[in-house]
Amino acid sequence: MSDQSLLDSNGMALPLPADLLSPVPDEVERGLAAFRADDAPQARALLTTIAGVGRTAVSGHAAMALAGIELGENGLDGSCRTWLEQVAAGEDPWLGPLAAVILAPVFQSYVSADSDRVLLRSLAAQLTGDLDTARNGFEQAVNLYQDTEIGDLANLLLGSLLLHSGDPAAALEPLRHARQWCDLLFAGYAGYLEGHILMGQDEKDQAGQVLQDAHSKSHPARAGSEGLHPWVALRFGELLAGEAFSLDLVDDQMESSGVDEGTVVREPFESGLYFQQVSRPALVDVGFHLFPAEFGPVHAGLERLKTWSDERYERGRRLILALYTHVEDSRDEQRSQGMAELRQKLDLPRPR
Repeated sequence: MSDQSLLDSNGMALPLPADLLSPVPDEVERGLAAFRADDAPQARALLTTIAGVGRTAVSGHAAMALAGIELGENGLDGSCRTWLEQVAAGEDPWLGPLAAVILAPVFQSYVSADSDRVLLRSLAAQLTGDLDTARNGFEQAVNLYQDTEIGDLANLLLGSLLLHSGDPAAALEPLRHARQWCDLLFAGYAGYLEGHILMGQDEKDQAGQVLQDAHSKSHPARAGSEGLHPWVALRFGELLAGEAFSLDLVDDQMESSGVDEGTVVREPFESGLYFQQVSRPALVDVGFHLFPAEFGPVHAGLERLKTWSDERYERGRRLILALYTHVEDSRDEQRSQGMAELRQKLDLPRPR
């Protein structure tokens, strides 16, 4: 039986649910516990084995933990970058964007100006699970570097930490500060995180405005770095896919550009697809390739999500259903047949 809970009472596809933070897996936490107990060799051995098992959520968390260990001991170069690159190329919508931001050249230049290295020490503490030390350090940096670019970055990292540790309400103030005053790349990341919070608060129009701004600011032509943009494009595209008929920004763009809803919804996925040298979330491919009805890449993207986690695969199913009304065309027999076969394989109901 198809899962009718994916549709509302009128038979329309429901918007995508909140993209919840994934907890640190137990086996990764055991490795981090060894590190915090001053057994770095044992921690590295455990985590390196886990990180090397393939494209899974567990391996992604292990790679980020290893990046944190290397960051604290050896800085941003060498092995730290290697692990961050693995995370950025994965599927985790929380670790991936953070890794992409850390990898950006502008991040290196900012933290190099931090003579006390408080930002790097605090970030290393966050990635290795010492959240109290990380929060204290970021708050110290906010006060130490008040009204400077480093202080703005400290606000961003503090907001990111608060959201990652489950306190979205407290995260809003530092994120909004960062979105207003930070470098474009950092402002784009702040908007990405704030947009998630607003979506969770059911402030869909405000979330759309924030994500539209983040989508623009994170574009590599403006931000100077490619890694973040696919993640912002995906989050913005997911919102549009499920809420296009009710968002003011969609109506405004249709009126100003003379296009239909489908064109507005497709654009974020399209922009995200062309900047995937660093970050390659498969949901971008799924969203983009549905529009020209190229079903081979859609199936391949879903298979990739399945190897990552059941949750990511389920999100792929939900995205296809949310995009259905923008893609299905009864006048196109080949497209309609492809969509019908895709729904059947994924056991999805047919929306109105």
